[in-house]
Amino acid sequence: MPLQKVNFRPGVNRETTSYAGEGGFFSVDKVRFRGGFAQKIGGWVNSSSVLGQTFKGVCRSLWNWVTIQSQNMLGVGTNQKFYVELGGTYNDITPLVSASVSLSDNPFSATSGAKTVNVVSTAHGTTVGSFVNFSGATTFAGLDLNGEFEVVSVPGSDTFTIVVPSAATSTVVGGGSLVIADFQIPSGPAVSTSGIGWGGPPWGQGGWGSNTSVGVNLRLWSQFNYGDDLIFAERSGAVYYWTKNVSTWARATTLNTKSNSLVKFSTIATFASGVTTIVVADATGINTGSVISGSGVVSGTYVLETWDGSTSVTISAATIASLTASSVSFSYAGRHVPNEVNLVVGSPTNDFAICFGSNPYSPIDFQTDFDPLLVRWSDQDNPYEWVPEVTNQSGEQRISGGSEIIAAISTRQEILVLTDTAVYSMQYLGPPFVWGFNLLDQDISIASQNSVVAVDNNVYWMGKDKFYVYNGRVQTLPCTIRQHIYSTLNEVQLSQVIAGSNEAFSEVWWFYASTNSFVNDTVVIYNYLENTWSYGTMNRTAFAPQSIRQYPLISLSSQQSYLDTDINSTVTTISLINGQSYPASGTITVDSEQITYTGITNNTLTGCVRGANGTTAASHIAGTSANLLAFNQVLFHEVGWDDLSTGTARPIECFIESSDFDIGDGDSFAFVSRIIPDVKFLGSTTNTPSITLTLYPHDYPGAAYGAGDTDSVAASVVLPIERYTEQVYTRIRGRQLALRMASSGLGVSWQMGAMRLDIRPDGRR
Repeated sequence: MPLQKVNFRPGVNRETTSYAGEGGFFSVDKVRFRGGFAQKIGGWVNSSSVLGQTFKGVCRSLWNWVTIQSQNMLGVGTNQKFYVELGGTYNDITPLVSASVSLSDNPFSATSGAKTVNVVSTAHGTTVGSFVNFSGATTFAGLDLNGEFEVVSVPGSDTFTIVVPSAATSTVVGGGSLVIADFQIPSGPAVSTSGIGWGGPPWGQGGWGSNTSVGVNLRLWSQFNYGDDLIFAERSGAVYYWTKNVSTWARATTLNTKSNSLVKFSTIATFASGVTTIVVADATGINTGSVISGSGVVSGTYVLETWDGSTSVTISAATIASLTASSVSFSYAGRHVPNEVNLVVGSPTNDFAICFGSNPYSPIDFQTDFDPLLVRWSDQDNPYEWVPEVTNQSGEQRISGGSEIIAAISTRQEILVLTDTAVYSMQYLGPPFVWGFNLLDQDISIASQNSVVAVDNNVYWMGKDKFYVYNGRVQTLPCTIRQHIYSTLNEVQLSQVIAGSNEAFSEVWWFYASTNSFVNDTVVIYNYLENTWSYGTMNRTAFAPQSIRQYPLISLSSQQSYLDTDINSTVTTISLINGQSYPASGTITVDSEQITYTGITNNTLTGCVRGANGTTAASHIAGTSANLLAFNQVLFHEVGWDDLSTGTARPIECFIESSDFDIGDGDSFAFVSRIIPDVKFLGSTTNTPSITLTLYPHDYPGAAYGAGDTDSVAASVVLPIERYTEQVYTRIRGRQLALRMASSGLGVSWQMGAMRLDIRPDGRR
């Protein structure tokens, strides 16, 4: 019988059965479609070439920008910290929640042989996973506690426990009488939880005595650059401002604090000593909440919310000296900057800072209640001014569709605002209305804050049960793997869903956590030019919405964990502190030992194999770090063909498998005696790239596949004309057949062509 060409339709289809999808592909991992044919995806490598550079916490936000001085910067927001990366180095700009806190004498308590130290600090307010910096401490028990340390437990409101690099040499209290503590903003959850109890937040999360009766969402960040500087916000938290400083890398402060530090208006004032009302010559530039600076005024004094707008200005602290007809200055009213938001977005063409979900402005109240549907914006080209006046363009607008704003994204002509049920177009109108809002659709859903991406003025997002595209109107995006995705989705971890653009391949990528995983472990790939879908396994946590670097930027990260108890060299179940963000299986490093595991339940690793990868099993003490083999990093994707996340090249194992096909309608068995392969190895970096071809037979759609026949196709010459295995001989018989192509070697690149089979009928039974 003549050879039969097998041309498969591009894209993976899981909306039907394998047999009903004849002529297409049914299963895949790490394979895309390009020019209508299946192709292995590219590799990845650490974007930082600086040895040992990493960051702490699960990265949830990336923002890439270039300064006026051509410095290519990257904002990195994790559940524990915030960084700005420059030149491959991660610089910690995490804000402080309280600074220069004096501790009591000898606040540290160490136990001989332990890597944890108890700290006494009255009403500290810190949480598990947060960081604190100590200075002024004297060495004791062989420990120098000057520096930064992570909190690993919170026994009470006045005590907490930190982990230290080496074990204490004695059981003693110490540290001296001059210890100063700087507390960084509390850590946020690394994963979402569905409630308290089993699987709930870690011990100590939320503070002593707290009780969480509903689910706890993970920490998410939003960010954008204002010129050289960076503005970022925690979901359900404050807005922060980082003034570019590449010499000392000074920490970010709240935008409230930044606004309070900048002079908005100066005028002539007169007042006596010891008074709380001052008389000014001109009050037109003064707002309630403005901080006053000048002779005779206590530092930090501000205009009270009870001020009536007259030239007699009521202030928060009595003057300490008199002043006659001299200048005083008033800041922007930082107390009117939104103090709680869902997210902050920049308007790149109009230069506004816009908060989505915010507390409203009130001249007589600095602590208004948060409104999850309120949109507030600053003055144009002035992120410090949030008080609406006829002389500026700051303002606010409440939208009505849904219960909260989930996401917002800037495009060339508008900002798309997505609530949990509706989509709005936000367009600049200019004064006096400034921004206009048009309802586009009120019957949508969205998976998460980061599940939306703008590509070529189209906006794509993942909903809770389907995908959407906005291209002038909101449409459902047809998806041939929709059932597969939403039947394997961990709904508790929807907040982790991220989206990004792989522009070189005209693709949108989404990452989500599958049913049995607490972290993102699955990637969905949509080619919007060829309208094809694919998927695979991959653990990623954040995707830069735009990369001003050579390749797409995607983070691989987890929250650093520690041994919860001492372990000997043989135990195969290991309890961790804060291990919820670890993947369902993997490899950890404890001291110099590598340990593989096959499962994780809450904070316990199971199925552990000790002394993996040629290391030696050993005993380890509680508090020792237990890090994943692939450390936290931001990856360049589409670099080479291998996984270089550990610093050592590892092969990317990938495959694609067809739906079932047969002769006619399968009334006769088919016998395949050989395969004429058609494959391209162009771009491979190994001299001997190869793939494996496997044919799987079965007699009926509901029957299991029989033993497949596998052989390799190896290249002998790649350039100038590719030469590879001419034909593969096989002996496979079945009513239906499925073809699988796979590779697992280093440096292998391949693209599938049109295979031909030597196939003939072989009877009816």
